[in-house]
Amino acid sequence: MRNFKLIIIIFSWLSASLAIRAAQLHLSNGDRITGEVVQRVDGKIYFNATLFGQIIVDETEAALVETPETPVESLAGLPPIKKSKPAKTILVQSTDASPAHEDSDLPMPPKWKGKMEFGFLNQSGRREVLNASLRAEAERKTGPDNFRALGRYFYGENDNKVASDRQDASFRWRHDISGRIFAQSLTSYTRDQITQIDINLEQNGSMGYQVLQSEAQKATIGAGLTMQYREAEGFNSGVNYLGEVFQDYSYKINGRLTLTQAINALYSPNSRVRLISSATSLNKLTDEAENYKVRFNSALQGKMSERISLNLRYEYEYDNAILDKNGRTDQRITSSVGYAF
Repeated sequence: MRNFKLIIIIFSWLSASLAIRAAQLHLSNGDRITGEVVQRVDGKIYFNATLFGQIIVDETEAALVETPETPVESLAGLPPIKKSKPAKTILVQSTDASPAHEDSDLPMPPKWKGKMEFGFLNQSGRREVLNASLRAEAERKTGPDNFRALGRYFYGENDNKVASDRQDASFRWRHDISGRIFAQSLTSYTRDQITQIDINLEQNGSMGYQVLQSEAQKATIGAGLTMQYREAEGFNSGVNYLGEVFQDYSYKINGRLTLTQAINALYSPNSRVRLISSATSLNKLTDEAENYKVRFNSALQGKMSERISLNLRYEYEYDNAILDKNGRTDQRITSSVGYAF
């Protein structure tokens, strides 16, 4: 009889421990991660995710939802232990008619999350090389809408000659129509001194489909129409229309490593007449005047801490509408240090 009581006490303790530990982490961006709570200290949640390993998030950016597991005592054929029901929370309206405060355990409204990256290379001796890159990105998800703002700046010198001087920015809005289908609007701006593009504005409207949707992997494909306005040296400025297809993919390898990849291609069936200048006249050039563009970007991010990361990026772009053949291809590999906010 004594041993039987001891067994009941041991199984009851194990059951309570498992019920407290097993939980689901609901992030403010809509993601849900299953695992175990390690501890909650200084406003942070230390969570051991089943798939990613241990992660750390602010309590203001996530909510814990406990998931009951099969009680250990039921596996042993013992009667279940009765648990007292949690007390109901009653909100009392203040006498000054001020709004009642919400439960402090509820997640805060979604806010912008972002990251800044900075890369720098300086070489001297046999050759003088200087390369600098700056990248800023911010994203917010609220209900069915997802917003992302991106800005980049590249500058480089090779033997005291400017080899790169480019700045671009974009703003993307995605609206979920159903579980996998979404509509997208993308506005972008580019200025490049090397290719002599003074202004390149693009407005895209498209539809997309989410092919993969899991905690570890996400992939989308889509197509749409882009309106382009460009002012450049040797190019007839004006509005052009291009068809566009796109695809992007992300893979959370583990709690610290993330791989992302994106590609999009634009093509206009109508050829554009460009002007090429000679010593005394302007000549029309209609061959090789097709207006199409291909972009490919990939990145590997390694988190050193909750906010600091190391990033390795490969970026490739080909623009056939650029007059200078040597300037149509732009590709770079950059390594940078990132800070999340």
